[in-house]
Amino acid sequence: MKPTIDSILQNQLHKLQAEVLISAYTDSMPGWNEQRSEPDFFRFCYCEKGKAWLDIGEEKYIIQPGTLYFLPAGTLQSFGTDGAEPFGRYWCHFRLELGDVQVINSLQLPRFIYVEERHKIKALFTKLVECQQMRSMTRELRLKAILLELLAIYLDQSHAQRETLHDSGVEIKWNEVLAYIEANLHMNIQVEELAKFAFLHPNYFITSFKSIMGCSPIQYVTNRRIALAKQLLMETDLPVATVAKQVGMQNHYLSRLFKRYTGITPVQYRRIGKHNGSIRLKSANATIEEENS
Repeated sequence: MKPTIDSILQNQLHKLQAEVLISAYTDSMPGWNEQRSEPDFFRFCYCEKGKAWLDIGEEKYIIQPGTLYFLPAGTLQSFGTDGAEPFGRYWCHFRLELGDVQVINSLQLPRFIYVEERHKIKALFTKLVECQQMRSMTRELRLKAILLELLAIYLDQSHAQRETLHDSGVEIKWNEVLAYIEANLHMNIQVEELAKFAFLHPNYFITSFKSIMGCSPIQYVTNRRIALAKQLLMETDLPVATVAKQVGMQNHYLSRLFKRYTGITPVQYRRIGKHNGSIRLKSANATIEEENS
């Protein structure tokens, strides 16, 4: 997958907002079913034991142990036990912001994944249930952190199909814009130039870019310049003034902006990075010596 497409998706997921509504473990006896619900929230369902059937839209599934199901909001759902054994599952209802719903829907996620690390998924759901009982001021933060971890696992294992980003017109348009930025970070990049690549009016381009990337074009360019500066500081011995020139900034402006973004100066960043790299190298060499002895 192209790095430019990666950067779009990463920016979209970076600002994702999720809220846990309720989570629990439930055993349902044979004969249980729930017919034709159309919730306005998302569902995770992890099967621990037994079997169940699921009808969602026009699709039919048999839920089995070791599978984690992702059920989107606004879809018609019916389900019930399958067989003579109780159906035991962990489940979670959650909401996403409207913009995040569009992002998730564009990924065309599969209805379920086969869980690779069952103990990990079970531990996350167990923690979700435990956190709901907390009275701590950090309760919601903890719930959100666990839910985001579940979403990350699902995304990693599902090999998401990116409907919006795979549309040829959209992909070509934004690839050209982002490729131009990468190739011209040392130059004075104007919004009007970027808008030409997208065949959009500058004002509409700014709005469209922000909806895709999660930040304005100018902010994105600045972020990429800081990222390139970090790379050059770590991977080369170029003077800071030369690094600044290669990222399209004056030396004093890079130092001021770099400190605002990272809390330290470019010189301090290089010194810390080189020191940490030296420590890692010594540790790796020591490990090799131990293995060879």
